[in-house]
Amino acid sequence: MTTSRRAFLGWTAGLAASALVAACGGGTSGTTTAGSQPRDGGTLIVGQYQEVTQFDPNRQYSWETWRIDRNIYETLVDEDLTSPTGVPKIIPKLATSWEVSDDATTYTFKLRQGVKFSDGTPFDAEAVRFNVRRFTDPEFEYYDKVSAATMSLVYADLAKFEVVDAFTVRYTFEHPFLDFLRQIPNSGNAASGIFSPEALKKNGQDGLALDPVGTGPFTFQERVRGDHTTLVRNPDYWGPRPHLDKVIFKPIGDDQSRVAALRSGEVDFISRVPPDSVQTLEQAGFDVPKNEGVPQIIYYKYNFKNTYLQDRRVRQAIIHAIDRAQLAEKIYKGHAKAATSIINQGNEAYDPAAVDYPYDPEAAKKLIAEAGYEPGEIKFTILSDTTGQPTAEFIQQGLKNVGVDAQIESFEWITFGTRAANLTPTDGLILGEWGYVAPNWVQIAHNYNVAVPGGDKYSDTSGDTLKAIEAAAHNSDPAKAKDLWQEAAQTWAKDATVIPVLSFNRYYAVSPRVGGFVWPQQDHYDLSRVWVAD
Repeated sequence: MTTSRRAFLGWTAGLAASALVAACGGGTSGTTTAGSQPRDGGTLIVGQYQEVTQFDPNRQYSWETWRIDRNIYETLVDEDLTSPTGVPKIIPKLATSWEVSDDATTYTFKLRQGVKFSDGTPFDAEAVRFNVRRFTDPEFEYYDKVSAATMSLVYADLAKFEVVDAFTVRYTFEHPFLDFLRQIPNSGNAASGIFSPEALKKNGQDGLALDPVGTGPFTFQERVRGDHTTLVRNPDYWGPRPHLDKVIFKPIGDDQSRVAALRSGEVDFISRVPPDSVQTLEQAGFDVPKNEGVPQIIYYKYNFKNTYLQDRRVRQAIIHAIDRAQLAEKIYKGHAKAATSIINQGNEAYDPAAVDYPYDPEAAKKLIAEAGYEPGEIKFTILSDTTGQPTAEFIQQGLKNVGVDAQIESFEWITFGTRAANLTPTDGLILGEWGYVAPNWVQIAHNYNVAVPGGDKYSDTSGDTLKAIEAAAHNSDPAKAKDLWQEAAQTWAKDATVIPVLSFNRYYAVSPRVGGFVWPQQDHYDLSRVWVAD
């Protein structure tokens, strides 16, 4: 075991830099200020654009859920989210230090001592082992198939987990895993938050989500489905005291209702700000920060049960038919950027010059004809959540222009998730919102959207895609990683088995009474340093 050049990052310097940013405050760089000094106490109310899923780190999905869960459950390492620009630095959290073997297969963590879960039970190496066995060991009494399926996105290649001593644990992977540290705190799905083993024993597999217990700066108080979730400050938190006494998250799915709630003071900040509201909110004194480095991407995946979409020429034609630049500029008023590669903006392997298929409706018509279909013959349904309706309608019009008849079905988020999990052969395109900082997002995206649904067998080139992804995923040389992941994405693009659409650069709107909020280069944010005015 050796200490790798990747093993320990300069988090002290990162904290110093971020303290300067927080002191500056204000403006559109990603910070807001309520008064010149932070204050303790008060309640922050957040208007979210989706109903959240469940407060179980191993079963949850969606960014809005993780934006709550990460205040309850902490991870071994975290990211420094106090700067609005730049890839966040990996910093200690429940682990105080770590070592990585030179071949990037083995990660050894020294755990923080003196930490307790909010139920009063101790955090130690055995607690971590309990968490890991839940989703990796079928022989374990508390093994959970649902968690295992979700967590396999990150831990499928885990060969061994060891408790070295009471406060040291070691993960060994079958192959090099350069992005493991980045994946630990980086989650919408497959969250590595550590829960209390005693809480799971007491409440059961389904009960953890109803009474979540972690080590975080806030603890769970209540959830009223469809109305709100309340967290309160953890009085026994091991780290710096959060400024806020309480945080309330309210799902408000309708765009204009969410904006109205912000303007009336019902909520203090909102997510997924509608593009039509950006200017008026700024004129009214709200901060709508701009960030062009957030690792978020809107995309559509194909339903490979649909016979039309089993033909690569049809899939290529669909991508050619969508003018993504116009979608970002006209529908989203320039508050979004067209995405032409599955490697999202803000990803460490992002290549702004990469284009899968340019907008070319004549090429689309030609491909459809070559596939043997007449105009109007290809028909399918586009599935979306209600917030994505404008995007779905734009795509629908583009498809109509090349002779494809698409109908739209849109649902609130939870219903959409259920519908997307129960596809019929007439379904065609399914909305996705995801993206990571870590380049192995390419592998995750391919597995989730193509490989598992059986899409690889419908492309002559998919064998090359799988080889390119494997070469990048099993690489142990950081200097080669970016090029290998870009090559994997370019090879995958030939299959035309996913449609990158756009990324947003305006996403949150914040009341002037909120201080210390930073929108970092990440899909979530840190509320531990946020405060509210009197």
